[in-house]
Order: sequence, then structure tokens, then C-alpha cells
Amino acid sequence: MKQFDMKIIPFEAVHNFRDMGGYKSRDGRSVKDGLFYRSAALGKMTIADKKLFETLGVQTIFDYRDNHEAQNNPNPVFPHAKYIQIPAKGNHAFEMPTNAGGKDFYKVVSPEMFREFYAQMPFNNASFKELMVTIQNPENLGLVHHCAVGKDRTGIGGALILLALDVPEETIMADYLNTNIHLRPLVEKMAQAIQQDYSDRELQQFYALMSAREDYLQAAFDAMDNKYGSKTAFLEQEFGLTKEKREQLQTHCLT
Repeated sequence: MKQFDMKIIPFEAVHNFRDMGGYKSRDGRSVKDGLFYRSAALGKMTIADKKLFETLGVQTIFDYRDNHEAQNNPNPVFPHAKYIQIPAKGNHAFEMPTNAGGKDFYKVVSPEMFREFYAQMPFNNASFKELMVTIQNPENLGLVHHCAVGKDRTGIGGALILLALDVPEETIMADYLNTNIHLRPLVEKMAQAIQQDYSDRELQQFYALMSAREDYLQAAFDAMDNKYGSKTAFLEQEFGLTKEKREQLQTHCLT
């Protein structure tokens, strides 16, 4: 199904980097290529990766990571790209695994906690509020948004962008779940590194937390509806995205 094809950009040392263009909105238009990219962290780029990146027309790099994560694995500097870094995790008791939590993160954080994490992320979130402002200015596009592995925080950010563009929820879910294909090599490598210290149950939990799962993103969708009654009301009341502002955004971003 062409609707769900992903345009993978073949970097050597950046995981899960893909163009969000090509998805169809409800009225049959398609998201333009080269406007929105989603990715894992960019900090390990090779020289060849940097050259490839510079061909993509990126104007804005939007980083959802915590300050500590960004300091430990800083993004490369690209002179023509604006860099915005606002933590999207919110006030959750757990540290992200790329922070002090380390590999014990996967022992103490459960899938139930992760569903709650997803259900809270879309609301009163300074990072996503700034994202929604940023994408309304055409001069800020193309935009790369990313976290550590490009799954959870980037998954919510990607869902918000596509919701604003009136892309159907089933398409948004497919985009989110595609992460599992593109992270598989990284996840297997991580599993090999930790398996001697993990019980079978803990290893199962590791895989659950490193997966893009339908119930995670659905928890966010359900929370939007429960709080505001609809995704349209959610976008307007949470981000000030009125019907007129969404139409302007769609006019620029859809073809």
C-alpha cells in the first residue's frame, strides 16, 4: 500500500531517519516531501552523513531530549539550520534510558507506566507547543524532529504534525509502528549487550519498552478525546490551531 511507504534516508550512523512526506490527508491531498523528517539522535553522524544531511534542505532541527541527553550526545552544528531543544518528557518520575537511568530503566519502568507517559505527553507540554508554533512558519521547514531513538517523544510529535495536517489516525498509527522495522538492528544490538544481566521477564519488558506499540499511541489518542471531546478541539485548545490556522498550514504543506 503506497499510503504507508516510508522514505528512509540511508545514513550510516543515524537510526530511523525518514521523510514524513507522501501521507494522504482526509481530502486526498498528500504531505509534501522534504518538509518534515523524523529521526533518532543525530550526534553520531559520519562525515558522509553530514554531507547527505546538508542536501535535505533542513532549516530547523527540533530536539525533544532532556538537557543531560543533549549534552551527552550533542547534535552536529549545521550553519544553515536553526536548533531548538526543549525537553518533551515532562514531569515523569523516571529518567530516560539515555540519562542517569541507564540500562536499569528497562527493569523499573513497565509498559503500564509507558502508556501513562504517552497519555500525558500531549498536554501542557512546552516542547510540543513550540513545535506547533514552529511548523506554522514556512521559513522553518524542512524540519527534523527527534529524540534519542525517534520512537516515543518523536512518535507523539509526528502524530501531532500529521493530525494538524488532517491525516487519518490509522495512517498516523502506521507511521508510528514503522519505527519497529527501522529500530530492529539497534534493539537487537542493545539486547545482546544487556541480556546476561537480565532475567527472561526483564528482557521481555526491555522489548516491550523498545517497541512502538499500538496501545502506547492509542493511549495518547484516547486521552485527547477524553479531555477535549475530539482531536479538532484538542488541537485548537491545546495549541491555538484554529480552523483557519490549520487550513493555512495544510495549504502550504499538502499538495
